[in-house]
Amino acid sequence: MKKILLCALLLVACAQTPKNAETPKTGLPVTTYVSTLPSRGLDYSATLTKIAFSSCANQDQPEPLWKDIAAVQPDLFLFMGDNIYASHSSQQPIADQYRKLDLIADYRAVREKIPFMATWDDHDFGQRDGGADWSGKDNARRDFLNYWTYVRHSIPLEQGGVYHAKIMGPKKKSVQVIMLDTRYFRSPLKERPGNEGKAYDYEPQNDGTILGETQWQWLEEQLKRPADVRFVVSSIQLVANEPKYEKWDNFPRERQRFFDLIRKTRAKNVIVLSGDRHLATIAKVDLKGYGALYDITASSINRANSYTDADSHYLGPIYNKENFGFATIDWAKKVVHVQIRGFNNTVANSVDIKLK
Repeated sequence: MKKILLCALLLVACAQTPKNAETPKTGLPVTTYVSTLPSRGLDYSATLTKIAFSSCANQDQPEPLWKDIAAVQPDLFLFMGDNIYASHSSQQPIADQYRKLDLIADYRAVREKIPFMATWDDHDFGQRDGGADWSGKDNARRDFLNYWTYVRHSIPLEQGGVYHAKIMGPKKKSVQVIMLDTRYFRSPLKERPGNEGKAYDYEPQNDGTILGETQWQWLEEQLKRPADVRFVVSSIQLVANEPKYEKWDNFPRERQRFFDLIRKTRAKNVIVLSGDRHLATIAKVDLKGYGALYDITASSINRANSYTDADSHYLGPIYNKENFGFATIDWAKKVVHVQIRGFNNTVANSVDIKLK
């Protein structure tokens, strides 16, 4: 009996991965973290009227903006990428950064009361400006799905990346949220000569992809589903095409393909939400045969900077202090009021988007 018990213990020990074991691809230590944070789940039958959204939250710094987000009592919060920072060797392994996030009291208070949906950007993907060629992407995906467990339960087992979508609310008041993955399948970027290695100045490319063909086909099917309002979350800016940083226009054909797809599917009331830039903007493009398409950029939770770049698609001023986006749907008047808000819920910019 003792021999049997000893053998069983040895088998269990061999099956477990040591905390400091190294992955064959990256050499980074393997740890896992499944959040035990009490969190509010999605209510698919509830009518959504208030949606907050933002991005870029460094878990090694205070995140006081969560108090202002909690104050507006949103029905849903969309975390649009860089939800943690794990692209530097000092912030590894990724799982430990999610653990740190859960220790932030103001964030914990919001998670307990407000449902969340999330996608990732480069820093929680594990490599600055990273894409399909990042060797650690599957480890990062594992950690993302361990933390955002609702995503793991929402996508097919065979699916790569973390893209997913949900439809919430009753008939005639339904809201579709489409969370794109602009990292896992994205082709390598082309740095502008003279700025190699600086991770900010890229040339447009005629070839290459952002979403990958399988995600494109999935997106088309999602846009054909019945919904009264659609929020498409892209971690990087889609409409603005003049700033030299990461954006959809690094691959102009992909940007145009998105425009063509919403025309083809006749998907009404599409509003794009984006993050990444450490500034907040409201951008608009008028598409022939479709109408106005808005891209609301909300960034960041605690990573403000002094960026002041302009784009001809911007409406109103940019806002480069800590911020979040706040969309209020007036179902009676058929309009979505969108605001950029800072500390103390100061409104820095706003737009009213009429529903069709």
